[in-house]
Amino acid sequence: MRGSCHCGKITVTVSHAPEYVNLCDCSLCAKSGGAWGYFTEADVQTSGATSSYRRADYPNPAVELQFCATCGTTTYWVLTEHFDDDKVGVNMRIFEPSEVAGIEARTLDGRNWFGKTDPLHRRPPGKLGRDVFL
Repeated sequence: MRGSCHCGKITVTVSHAPEYVNLCDCSLCAKSGGAWGYFTEADVQTSGATSSYRRADYPNPAVELQFCATCGTTTYWVLTEHFDDDKVGVNMRIFEPSEVAGIEARTLDGRNWFGKTDPLHRRPPGKLGRDVFL
């Protein structure tokens, strides 16, 4: 699967569709427009120079958002040095709807989640393109 930012300067290619997509409503995800599919670093190839952002309201932020400096589209995130895991979050909104149709979508209550437990869901999971639209 290959997706891109709005202007096409940043592309992201993933080796397979994700098992599910998280639609999180924490302040960072809601304002960046992310709908996250999770991959290992080996499953993701990117091209183009991105700009980045780390939230300043946490002393040890988990992720660093990558986005296009030209059009502003959030394309993916990488883990910061504060976390040792092999994970990349790719914004599935950069792919064509037909490519993500049928993937499970989970709507997380990120505004009330503080990382100590699994996040709660705002509604039952659905399928992209049928129950949930990006």
